[in-house]
Amino acid sequence: SPEDAADARLRLDRLRGTVGELPFRTQQIFVLNRIDGLGYAEVAGHLGISQSAVQKHLAMAVRHIAERSRPRR
Repeated sequence: SPEDAADARLRLDRLRGTVGELPFRTQQIFVLNRIDGLGYAEVAGHLGISQSAVQKHLAMAVRHIAERSRPRR
């Protein structure tokens, strides 16, 4: 429905804004893994970093997104 489409666009805009608050490298890693579907090894190889670094950046991104997604009081 039009309402569902508008709601989805709003949620996507919020997610983009939240991801945009992250450091650039963390944004890159999040997008490559969660949006483009690359695995840890592929992201690491693409960016020339370790898989451990990929995991750390993703953990930071997911934590940040979860914190920002909580309803504010």
